Amino acid sequence: MGRSFAERSSGARDILRVIASGFFDRGFYEKNNPDVPRGGLASLRHFMLYGGSEGRAPSPKFDSKFYLRQYPDVKDAGINPLVHFLRFGRAEKRFPNRQALMLDGRDFANQSSLRAFVDILQESKEKSRSTTTEVDLFDVFGDKQPERRDVRRLIADVFLEGNGVEVGALQDPLPVPAEAMVKYVDRFSKSDLYLQYPELRGAPLVEVDIVDNGEQLFTLPAQSQDFVIANHFLEHAEDPISTLKNFCRVVRPGGYLYIAVPDQTSTFDQDRVPTTLQHLIDDHRNGPAKSRHGHFVEWVTLCEPHFGRRYAANEVDARVEELEAKDYSIHFHCWRPEDFKTFLQYCSEEGGIDFEVSLFARCPGEMVVVLRVRG
Repeated sequence: MGRSFAERSSGARDILRVIASGFFDRGFYEKNNPDVPRGGLASLRHFMLYGGSEGRAPSPKFDSKFYLRQYPDVKDAGINPLVHFLRFGRAEKRFPNRQALMLDGRDFANQSSLRAFVDILQESKEKSRSTTTEVDLFDVFGDKQPERRDVRRLIADVFLEGNGVEVGALQDPLPVPAEAMVKYVDRFSKSDLYLQYPELRGAPLVEVDIVDNGEQLFTLPAQSQDFVIANHFLEHAEDPISTLKNFCRVVRPGGYLYIAVPDQTSTFDQDRVPTTLQHLIDDHRNGPAKSRHGHFVEWVTLCEPHFGRRYAANEVDARVEELEAKDYSIHFHCWRPEDFKTFLQYCSEEGGIDFEVSLFARCPGEMVVVLRVRG
């Protein structure tokens, strides 16, 4: 005769503890797990015996998969994750779900705004297959904006896991959750980056794991990555359409591209004319060489003055020639939010790049977008 339900699920006391906790929602569990038995305590029995250890969530309040991954000692012990949390984890200040971890210890001026933003991010991931979530951080946080690095980290916490690469991180790598393993790609080794960009000497550049052309990613096989991160990189790409194609090529179906680009209206690009979609299409179809020189002239005459570098008319050509010869990485392109949306829409709908926009976040000084690779 087999063990009773109570014996096999660590005893009747654990069953009562789970019921009383409010962490088990029968309707939620049965709706999200149509294969489980229904009626009476059947679905609860399934969760206690099998579902919890399989990583199935008993309610929106508790994420079994997250808990088991975050605390491998629980998985190794073979105990139901919710039972462990109720017995020990809560007292040990362990987190029942990713949201609780993300909110813990964050010194935001407005905690309710922070919770609202996290809810928006989680909803955007859940709906990523069907709709784009657009959010303006000024609508969420008002004048008390969080630090850019905190915003980026919150977005990464929701979307990124597995193995991926970050292109062109330099001294500002994206903070990622523990379950995301990142290798860094750049066109030069760390020592050569200091030579190429003398203004970064003394900056804590990341160690470059893969020396490769970030726009082409020649060394990465197709569908080999769970994600690609490219923050303030796409504006440096001479052919952004081709670059997005290569990003999508190396990411497995269902993986993500995490991309941030400057908002032209609030950066040193503000005196330039935003890049038009037709310009990007022409550069992609005909090659970017024809427009390359013009971009360097724009950089020298319209951007470098914001860094205190002003050149007389007879000095401009020499400065342009110097930067071109060095293959210096400038902002070849710049976008306002509406321009970048148009660009992404073209790439997805007409440009033959198979992704959907999960999140379009307008942040102070930049736009952060998360693209989900279809498949």
